[in-house]
Amino acid sequence: MKLFKLLIPVLLLSSNLVKGQDSKIEESNNNEDNIEIKVKKQSYEAHWAGFDVGSVILMNSDFGTDFTNGSWLDAPWWENDIVNSTTISMNLFEYKLPIFKQYLGLTTGFGYRNTNIAFRDNYQLDYDDQDVYANQIDLSSEQEEISEIKQNWLAVHYLTVPLLLEFATKAEGKKSFYFNAGVVGGVRVGSRTTLKGKYDNGDRFTNVRRAKYQLNPFFLDASFRIGYGAFGLFGSYSLYSMFNRGKTVDVHPLRVGVSWNWHFSGSDKDSESNEFEFDSFGEEEEIDL
Repeated sequence: MKLFKLLIPVLLLSSNLVKGQDSKIEESNNNEDNIEIKVKKQSYEAHWAGFDVGSVILMNSDFGTDFTNGSWLDAPWWENDIVNSTTISMNLFEYKLPIFKQYLGLTTGFGYRNTNIAFRDNYQLDYDDQDVYANQIDLSSEQEEISEIKQNWLAVHYLTVPLLLEFATKAEGKKSFYFNAGVVGGVRVGSRTTLKGKYDNGDRFTNVRRAKYQLNPFFLDASFRIGYGAFGLFGSYSLYSMFNRGKTVDVHPLRVGVSWNWHFSGSDKDSESNEFEFDSFGEEEEIDL
């Protein structure tokens, strides 16, 4: 009986020690279960989003700029004023589908383009159901009562979507040469002509006419872009005529200019990552941006 009384405290003490060890083991296991998982979100850098500024050259179906061939198809008004014919694009969104990491991929996106065609020799554009044509304003005629024309152009607005195969030399966009080529398609969303000048009595005038002018509602360009980091060059040639077939001669705009990719004006995308930490139950604990 005395031996039993002596064993009781020993058993209680040993059980407490075992419980203490079990709690330490459980705590250790819990610590091991709290595994930190870091996930880095990979982003691939395209060269589309940004601004394009350049010039427009109207070309005929033979890749020339002469629209006077001595036949009834003469349309000299399409021999545009290249210096004052401009194109401005604001490419808003981009996405690059990788084929081989950052170095090779397909680029697409969404943008807006404004094309201004400046006319030479005081041609004023007009149209009807059958044709697109132009009338020449004779400043020396007393019937015109116009002494000067300062601005004379056709402005066309488009929404654009590219599909470009892109090559890059490095993973870091700011230190990489790039080249992409493919097609850019889009839809026309507006067009107008603007004629600004001065009457014989000195009064100024601005005539704006919003019309479709038999313009093709869609376009498809063969396009390329080349550059380094944030800056580059671009060029595109319209595969289809700018106007509906049969309404005038084939007119194919050639666009060339410079581009600025705003994603590469700051830090590289690869240096930015999203890190997530999870506990043993898969719940998100911390997000480091």
